[in-house]
Amino acid sequence: MTAVQESTRPTFWSRVLASLVDYLVILGWMLALAVTVALLWLLTGKIYNWLELGPGGAQLLGFVVLVLPVGVYLYLSESSAAQATLGKRRMQLQVIDGRTGQRASKPQILLRTVVKLLPWEIAHFSAWRFVAIASTGSSTFPAWLYTVAVVADLLPVIYLLMVGLQREGRGPHDLAAGTKVVRLRPAPSELLPERR
Repeated sequence: MTAVQESTRPTFWSRVLASLVDYLVILGWMLALAVTVALLWLLTGKIYNWLELGPGGAQLLGFVVLVLPVGVYLYLSESSAAQATLGKRRMQLQVIDGRTGQRASKPQILLRTVVKLLPWEIAHFSAWRFVAIASTGSSTFPAWLYTVAVVADLLPVIYLLMVGLQREGRGPHDLAAGTKVVRLRPAPSELLPERR
């Protein structure tokens, strides 16, 4: 029988380190995509131009091959029995319901994941529109597009600041979903050496 674990607010740096581990997982997926594109290029002699789909279609394709798999990883990890991504597991962190302290529900984890990935998708929205305009030979971009790009750049900073400064270390994704991240502490009996 496993001893019950208590939890406490994690340090800001433990959250950052957990995120870095998860970014390594994401970079691994991006590397797999890059290798796939390179192999397709070697086999066919051409690289598919995503802009043939238009900026909206290119963004949708990017969502399907990159953002959606990352979202599935986050959702499945945090709604699993461990209630944590690989990075959170490494740092002994767990996502819980912020009100009850119990396991977060699947809808909470889904909302948390969507809000967490929102800045990334806003950045993709602006990037594909910049690329589409630039591909026409134009170097003039609308002011609203610059605004969207700036918002996309500022949102991750705001998320990070909230995790660091908010009383319970809850970013917008946790506040929206009603969740919070806690550090697991072994119960006192787990800290004692085993008797032989």
